[in-house]
Amino acid sequence: MNTQAARIDLDDPDQSGVYLVTDDDLEQVARADHADDICMRRVDLGDCADKAALFDTLAVALAFPSEFGRNWDALVDSLADLSWLPAQGYVLLLDEAQALHDAHPHDFDMLLDILDEVAASWAQARIPFFCFVAVHVDMSADTPTGEHQREDFHLRGEYVELNQLLKLTGVCDSGGAGKALVASGAVRVDGEVELRKTCKIRAGQRVSVDGLEIHVDADPPDNH
Repeated sequence: MNTQAARIDLDDPDQSGVYLVTDDDLEQVARADHADDICMRRVDLGDCADKAALFDTLAVALAFPSEFGRNWDALVDSLADLSWLPAQGYVLLLDEAQALHDAHPHDFDMLLDILDEVAASWAQARIPFFCFVAVHVDMSADTPTGEHQREDFHLRGEYVELNQLLKLTGVCDSGGAGKALVASGAVRVDGEVELRKTCKIRAGQRVSVDGLEIHVDADPPDNH
């Protein structure tokens, strides 16, 4: 199991967030211990090749009210409410999310952004909210340094937040996707797994993920 996912306490709101996991990880999360008053829902996204199908699937799985508007704003409002599913915490297991990822990457990243926003809102209210998204990605972050492909990133300013660095270098298509990747334990900073999604990355540091090593350098003064 992904090492970060294995350490998650589903009853702890401070660990709330979105995590990219493998199919095997999802099975183990489904069997993980949690309080009886935690609502866990497993949602099969295998047939969700577009956002319309995604909205329909989530509406059924989470028993959204009939007036659910089937758009991104309505999804935020519904996930941030869930009063019709009273619980002391929520765990969403999104199975077979690769279909949406492959067919509509932008919609996939929008979904991750929304889930991250909602998780932060629930955590602020001291209510656990977790979403585990099963996709076919390498979660090991253990590729030997010598085998990494190198990319140089020229820093403008004092620092760049880690999730934004992943977006700017094309590793992820959005900041939300970057946050989910970091939360899953797949990113290393200077050789150590980094779990702080908005960790400040400064000149001289190296970020490695999925066979890529990003060298962060100060932007030359004449480029400002």
